[in-house]
Amino acid sequence: MDPNRPGLEPPPGVMSNFDDPRNDNRQANAGIAICLILVITSASLRAYSKIFCVKKVHIEDYLALLALGPYIAFVYGVYSLMNLTGYYVHQWDVRIKVLPDALYIIYISTSFFEATMGTLKTAILREWIRLFVPRGTKNNFYWACIVIMCLNILYYVASILASGLSCFPHEKIWNKTLRGTCVNSKVIFVSSASINLVSDLCILILPQRIIWRLHTSKQKKIAVSSVFAIGVMCETLPMILIVRGANEPPSSACLTAAVRLAEGVVFLLSDDVVYNISAVSLWCLAELSVAFVVFSLPAIPKVFAGNTWIKRILVSLSLWSKSTTAHSRIHDSGISSRKTGENAIRLQSVPRSEVVKSESSEQLRPSDQSENGILRTTRIDVRGVVVDDHQRDDNYNHQHTWMSNRDSPRVEGGYR
Repeated sequence: MDPNRPGLEPPPGVMSNFDDPRNDNRQANAGIAICLILVITSASLRAYSKIFCVKKVHIEDYLALLALGPYIAFVYGVYSLMNLTGYYVHQWDVRIKVLPDALYIIYISTSFFEATMGTLKTAILREWIRLFVPRGTKNNFYWACIVIMCLNILYYVASILASGLSCFPHEKIWNKTLRGTCVNSKVIFVSSASINLVSDLCILILPQRIIWRLHTSKQKKIAVSSVFAIGVMCETLPMILIVRGANEPPSSACLTAAVRLAEGVVFLLSDDVVYNISAVSLWCLAELSVAFVVFSLPAIPKVFAGNTWIKRILVSLSLWSKSTTAHSRIHDSGISSRKTGENAIRLQSVPRSEVVKSESSEQLRPSDQSENGILRTTRIDVRGVVVDDHQRDDNYNHQHTWMSNRDSPRVEGGYR
């Protein structure tokens, strides 16, 4: 077998391009960057909130920290696949000798995805129980969380085992040239996406009933409900725009899990594995990132509630921004002052069109002369009173002590 032949026969009239195939690596890089920024930011804010604000760490926080390991490994796999084949590159533009390495990355990354998602959903449900179930009680909400948690753990463990046992011998999972047997591993992608969509909806809906039964105002209920629900939608629109491309109109109502399910079905029905795995892997990354955001959001408001250094920095930045904006407006208006001497300020003429009309001042008639002429004349009357020495009495001296002091003869050391 020629190792340099195409990994898939190209369509009629299409020539393979191994050197510079068309790809969407730029969009993929942007999507990966958005995911990493969201995860790092949300995880850091939650860690700060739990360590410095609440000063108490729970078991779900350790589970989320544990999930960061396989998440980073999954991101590494996503980048490795990009460097190996590129994203949205058709399989006939990839040499067949490259396919085993690409399939191995896909296999390993799938296991990392399942491990991350299973750990994160367990952490989310653990926090739901701590927040919404009174200590010492086991109500319906408690048992619903326990059931969903157990089903998720069982499924993700079974999914990892099924992926590892999908071929015999084991190496045939990524090296299809070996003799042996395999089950259709694409079914695992579709089933994983389906179960993730169902569990995402359950986790989203589960706390809503309790939130709306709280004895508080409707505005606060909406705010609390949004904190628990907004994480599911926070990445949907930007990720759809970046990953799917500008030529395909996105639907802002779909969730990352639903989009991944749709891409998984396309992957299942297509022979172009290299091209269609691109969308599946990127949406898997988006789904993992959303899960981290959903887990981190409930603890983030505490970071900005107290007198923390983060809040002080934000306030300082806000004041600096307002000051800069005001200075910019003054500079753009052309009105300025400049100190030219001791206690002297040079004034600048202001056009008549910019003079604010005053209701308490006499309005002058428009001048026939230039706009820089005299706008107003003011008359000042100064009156003086001359008092002879014989007219001064005690009351006058008491009210005008400086006059008596001025007339006193000056001696060394003061006045006599």
